[in-house]
Amino acid sequence: MLAFPAAEAAVLDMDGLLIDTEPVWRAAQSAVFARFGVALSEGDLLDSTGQPIEELIPVWRRRAPGPDPAGVGLTDDEIADRIIDQVIAYVKEQGQPMPGVTAAIALFERCGLRLAIASSSPPRLIDAVCDRLGLTRITVRCSAMDEARGKPAPDVYLAAARRLDVAAASCLALEDSPTGIASARSAGMRCVAVPDPLLAADPRYREADLVLESLTSLDGAALRRLGVPVPG
Repeated sequence: MLAFPAAEAAVLDMDGLLIDTEPVWRAAQSAVFARFGVALSEGDLLDSTGQPIEELIPVWRRRAPGPDPAGVGLTDDEIADRIIDQVIAYVKEQGQPMPGVTAAIALFERCGLRLAIASSSPPRLIDAVCDRLGLTRITVRCSAMDEARGKPAPDVYLAAARRLDVAAASCLALEDSPTGIASARSAGMRCVAVPDPLLAADPRYREADLVLESLTSLDGAALRRLGVPVPG
């Protein structure tokens, strides 16, 4: 068994880990791009899980057969805003925490871990999720949209470690996508994966230090194996 240095912080992905917004993202992207005559396949949407939307829009926009009258003049940022607005509307009206989230965060706090969010989503969506789920005490909220590179690059996780004032090697990352796992591991963090059920067969999940079906399975014994000082 690998020996880990004592963990000082937990850095949390958001979409698909804290809240079930991945299907909403896929539906919103599909609907918006259909207006441009671009049909996004299930494979397109699943393969891009965890990537920042602003990186995907120019790629998919090039598939358009021609300008759609309803979309003429829209910039990439305006297209992104339309997609993000749909996701935020869902969060505000229906968003619920994923199973085990509340208990996991309470366990992290009991262990004295500092907390941060490292998400590919824009800051306004991160704030909406924190408000909806009652996570306002997590004040370190990092968006890959503020970094030079999105996931799978390590930038957003390294930013979270800097803002927490801890070494990346002392952070435990929690992720639901292979792209996010690659990002956290590239940053030098140990990683717990809670796979998206539609992506669970992806071999890249094996790069995580621990794979759980749900956060409901996360307990003190598992955290101790990952170098988290669990009281009692």
